Amino acid sequence: MLLDTHVHLGHWPFTFVPERSAAQLAADLRKNGIRRALVSPLDAVLAPDPLPANRALFAAVRRTPALLPVATINPALAHWRQQLDHAATGPLQAIELYPNYHNYRLDSPRFDTFLAEVAKRKLKLIISVRLEDDRHRYFALNIKNVPTKSLTAFLKRHPQLHPLLLGLGLPDIRALAKTCGNFSTDTAFVEWIYSIQTLVREFPVSRILFGSHTPFLITKASLAKLTTAKLPKATRAAIEHGNAERFFGL
Repeated sequence: MLLDTHVHLGHWPFTFVPERSAAQLAADLRKNGIRRALVSPLDAVLAPDPLPANRALFAAVRRTPALLPVATINPALAHWRQQLDHAATGPLQAIELYPNYHNYRLDSPRFDTFLAEVAKRKLKLIISVRLEDDRHRYFALNIKNVPTKSLTAFLKRHPQLHPLLLGLGLPDIRALAKTCGNFSTDTAFVEWIYSIQTLVREFPVSRILFGSHTPFLITKASLAKLTTAKLPKATRAAIEHGNAERFFGL
């Protein structure tokens, strides 16, 4: 059984990503063997306030239990506590951050109170490091991936946190792993020779979670990196669903 930790639902104005209803998305994932998926609201990324998009997502997936909604939070906004309150009403106690799109640095001391509240509420923290392939990003959208240096400073500043970092490439993982052990990664942007086998040799299996990054990446192609990898049965099961179930308490 596959559990996908990196899926979006909604509209993106800069590329022709498929727009689906919640039921259509769940059916498409199911065709690829993905039985459950964590889904974030794509409309919240560019919105001045993510709360309306979060509410719309929660309503859209209410009758689709295969899709577990993850609220997007912008801690740079004054009403971040209200955002957290709404996030806690969902079936999954997790939130997602987009530091680059929402224009803030995670390692800034100004967010210590917010992160302490996240820890107090026992919310699982997901951080989007890369949303689009750099080569496909709209030329006028001057957005850079969250820098490894900033992530390193953040992880060292908050050693009690253990976020899931989405969108890391293998070089990013290597750089972070040199000094930080308090993070997990998804597989969506790990593109290498024998991608997953290489990652497993260099990074703890227990901290690798499958992510397809649907609809930005082709679901079947993301899945093929895992299905074609030569892995022990227990390792494959851990990456396919076991690690994510443990991480999110499912």
